[in-house]
Amino acid sequence: MIKYVAFLRAVNVGGRVVKMEQLKKIFEELKLKNIKTFIQSGNVIFETAGKDKNTVITKIEKKLKSSLGYEVLVMLRTEKEIEDIVKNNPFKNDEPDKDTRVYIAFLYDKTNKETRNILASMNNKNESFVLKKDEVFCKVHKDEKKSSYFSILLLEKKLKIPLTTRNQTTVNKIRALLNKKAEL
Repeated sequence: MIKYVAFLRAVNVGGRVVKMEQLKKIFEELKLKNIKTFIQSGNVIFETAGKDKNTVITKIEKKLKSSLGYEVLVMLRTEKEIEDIVKNNPFKNDEPDKDTRVYIAFLYDKTNKETRNILASMNNKNESFVLKKDEVFCKVHKDEKKSSYFSILLLEKKLKIPLTTRNQTTVNKIRALLNKKAEL
């Protein structure tokens, strides 16, 4: 059995409300095992014998569409990939505060040669972006006017790759759940 985390895009935003009990039931109907949901942003931990990630993704996306009535993209990562993401986070030692946040953008598609250049062009005094494998690590500061943090939609538009983001704290908690260091 392989342990996976499904990061669902656009769940419980923009009027698309899905209760975690409903989400868990959808995954149970797919015969996935040891299903756990974590917070309301669409994070599902589960196990399956399915070794081909693309097949697992397709199966989940089809079931979500038929159950919810709209498309939900699934960014699927193995337990090992989550471990590597946390370990290789270039901002892992930076503590978030009221003006600084660290996000991890899980990319739906593979990156291309331009991705690093696009991210480099987006770096500025308030935002730092680092690409590692299929994730973009984003460290963002509010500007002098204390305006809002960076735009996830802008990042997605510039990269031309669908993505979903989670903050560093959420990803660290999911890792702990995978390691059975915490309970849901």
